[in-house]
Amino acid sequence: METSSVNTTTPIKVTAATEDHSIRFHQYHLDDMARIRTRKFCEIEEAEVRAEEIGKGYEVSKDTIVAISDEDPAGLPLTTAKAIEIVAFVPYSEIDPIRIGEGYYLEPDGLI
Repeated sequence: METSSVNTTTPIKVTAATEDHSIRFHQYHLDDMARIRTRKFCEIEEAEVRAEEIGKGYEVSKDTIVAISDEDPAGLPLTTAKAIEIVAFVPYSEIDPIRIGEGYYLEPDGLI
């Protein structure tokens, strides 16, 4: 018996299956109720850094960081950025509950 595989692409959208109802708190200074903010701080210069002085980078090793510009990610071939490959379906009973994080629905998006 011969089996064949058919590859098709169906546009989908991902919708959250759950809602986050957790309460989020902010930190305030007790003396004057001013909001406490996170400051950007350079470890080498031991000084606060302005937003325009901050870049992005990928840490290759503890001592090596490769600078990444805002344009660089657009040119990367990220096959998973807009597509997923479904390899198999398994019964729910075979999934360890510890592996289940947030749930999502996959819905058709556009004409098939």
